Amino acid sequence: MMNKKIHIGHSVILKLSAVIAILAVCVILLVYIFFNLLLPEQADIHTKQFVHLVLMILVALMFIIGFIFIHHILNPVKKLIVAVNEIRKGNLDYKIAFKGRDEFGRLAEAFNAMSAELKIMIQARDQLLLDVSHELRTPITRSKLALEMMPDSKEKTSVTEDLKEMELMITDILETARLKNDQITLNAKELQICELISKTLISFENQKNRITVSPVSEGLFIKADEGRLIIALRNIIENSLKYSSPEGKKIEISVLDHQNKIILQVEDFGQGIPEDKIPFVFEPFYRVDDSRSKKSGGYGLGLHLCKRIMDAHSAEITIKNKSDKNGIIVCLCFTR
Repeated sequence: MMNKKIHIGHSVILKLSAVIAILAVCVILLVYIFFNLLLPEQADIHTKQFVHLVLMILVALMFIIGFIFIHHILNPVKKLIVAVNEIRKGNLDYKIAFKGRDEFGRLAEAFNAMSAELKIMIQARDQLLLDVSHELRTPITRSKLALEMMPDSKEKTSVTEDLKEMELMITDILETARLKNDQITLNAKELQICELISKTLISFENQKNRITVSPVSEGLFIKADEGRLIIALRNIIENSLKYSSPEGKKIEISVLDHQNKIILQVEDFGQGIPEDKIPFVFEPFYRVDDSRSKKSGGYGLGLHLCKRIMDAHSAEITIKNKSDKNGIIVCLCFTR
């Protein structure tokens, strides 16, 4: 019963009702005073016009004052909108600083409690992933050693590939966790973009016939952590290769040089992504197509890791369908 107690004196509805009622009473009183006391029947036309003008001005002032009061009463809604946007961005430490005892005050308390619970749940999930990832490393290492003692066979090759996928997933999880740490220090230095692309493509020597790189000026540099940026670019290229036909057009890598931005762009010619799913592609373990992801060996961590790496550099990553929906374009955007 205590939870159902309503603070009548602090109700937002009652406050708004009181403002509207006061305005209505004031308007009625003004009309009565002007037409019955201050406006005699024998008054000339100019007097009547003046009285009408004064009446309209007073009524307008009352409604302006009433609007200001209502705006003040509903001001906590703005704070709630700001808080919701902060939570949407991942800032679970944001709190609404509102101490009222009305409905908005109780809503603020409930919102702050919800964000605190969400933070605890997400931290517990992340810690579980980290613990499991660390614990899996030992049995995976033992399994790899045992496989080395076995004769070559299809089964050995299959198990070896599965273990490689598990190692990649664990590496992505641990790297993502490290990037979540606010105190992490990036080994940032001036990087020549054409050299960065060349180093990344070393991992794709056996598929270089499927990749084309547009000419890049040797004078373009960005300040970034080379190792982590290579990871991000490699993940993007791997996705493009996975979801493009080997017999189709080549993956295109290009660099756009704007006045205050440098954009590293990877364009493929595979299947596009449904528009309603694009906002979620950077979420951990999110897969646009479960069956396709399993076939290609993805676990929904690659793009999430790319997003973390770009966030750590205060840079931006975007993904969009091409105009003809025959492939996607991923952009890594750095501010000069």
